[in-house]
Amino acid sequence: MESKRLSKLPEKVIIPLKQHKGMPCVPMVKKGDSVVIGQKIGDCKDNNDSSVHSSVCGEVLSIEMAPHPEGNKVLSVIIKTIESDQTVEFTPTKDPSPNNLIELIKNSGIVEHYGVPTQSVLKPDGKNITTVLINATSSEWIGGKFSTPEEYGTQMLEALKLLMKAAGASKGAIVLRSDDAESIAAFSGIRFEGKQLEVAPLIGSRKIGYYFKDQGSDIVVVSQKRIYGKRILNFFTYNVTGKKVPVGCTPADVGVAICGVKSAKALYDAVYQGKPYYETVISLEGLAHCPSQVLVRIGTPFKDVIEACGGYPSESGKLIANGMRTGVAQYTDEVPVTKTTTRISFQKPEDVSRDEAIACIHCAACVDVCPVELIPSRLAVLADQGRFDECRKMHIENCIECGKCAIACPSKIHILQFIRYAKDAVEMAYEDLPPKESSNLKLGCACGGE
Repeated sequence: MESKRLSKLPEKVIIPLKQHKGMPCVPMVKKGDSVVIGQKIGDCKDNNDSSVHSSVCGEVLSIEMAPHPEGNKVLSVIIKTIESDQTVEFTPTKDPSPNNLIELIKNSGIVEHYGVPTQSVLKPDGKNITTVLINATSSEWIGGKFSTPEEYGTQMLEALKLLMKAAGASKGAIVLRSDDAESIAAFSGIRFEGKQLEVAPLIGSRKIGYYFKDQGSDIVVVSQKRIYGKRILNFFTYNVTGKKVPVGCTPADVGVAICGVKSAKALYDAVYQGKPYYETVISLEGLAHCPSQVLVRIGTPFKDVIEACGGYPSESGKLIANGMRTGVAQYTDEVPVTKTTTRISFQKPEDVSRDEAIACIHCAACVDVCPVELIPSRLAVLADQGRFDECRKMHIENCIECGKCAIACPSKIHILQFIRYAKDAVEMAYEDLPPKESSNLKLGCACGGE
């Protein structure tokens, strides 16, 4: 369960001032300043932003636009590191109130892996949260600074109680993956609130509401199959609670807040150790002799992570952030690990797909595999033509970005990328996004087009 910490300190770290959905932080340092571990270097502009902290000791070289794993450039603090373990004073918080917890989350820089500041998940504007879920169904979110599986289980339960307190929620659940024997074993048999915990499988209509009543507890641990995708929250909410999230709404609209293991662990550390969020656990794949998980200081460039784990193979292929299926291919290895980085993947040249997309053959393979019953091929056509209003009418926002449609497509069309393009346009209210200039997709009678 315990992750390997990178032993070699990078020569510099690149710490983006925007590692969350919202406005970039305001820099609190300038070129030439000295910083220490845990020092706040970026301050929130409003309640829906999240602070940024230094992960190293060193000197600020510059504050400039720098590459980001999501493919753009973000205002970042570049720090030249020095060998030192000096930190700001870490002060634990005893018996924090709900308001104290929300402020602590914001000032500690705690962000969900999908980019939303955790305090915004727990206290959404004008909405009442009744249930908090910790999504522990993905292996890359399980790693942490846990010396034993039992420590993992007990800390997650304590973190869930803190999250519930911050949200004012009456019920909570930790959701494990049904084939993850290690995590299930970590929770099975733990004595919690005078009872011996059992991990209950979610089967058919037996959602968490059933287990709250069956086990006579307001906190349960359950298991289900893993759900792939970057935007699974609405789908996950229905699978676990049975509550349907209306189109255009979020889990908060049905009283549910979903947090990850990373943010739960960060809150536990912030309360009991006084530590802000300045390091994270990521998974590695595709590199020889590399550990499956490493504990990395936020801001460490990808190239330094790779070099510390044995370096590149003799021939370089493709470098991908956050998973082969739904991640983003990187044009440089100078991008930093951020709070939303979960995985670094490397493909050898022979493993890189070089198939050229051809015209859609209307086979409906993408429709067959879509877990939320969309028509991905049609959405790709509309997105490619810039017809975003029609994408919205076809409920494009329900796409969980699992990537199954692109994998199933015999024409090798980049369906997921088209859908993401349109979703971004919809989120920005269709403004200033020119339609793409070319397409290998043809509207025909099967699409109902012109």
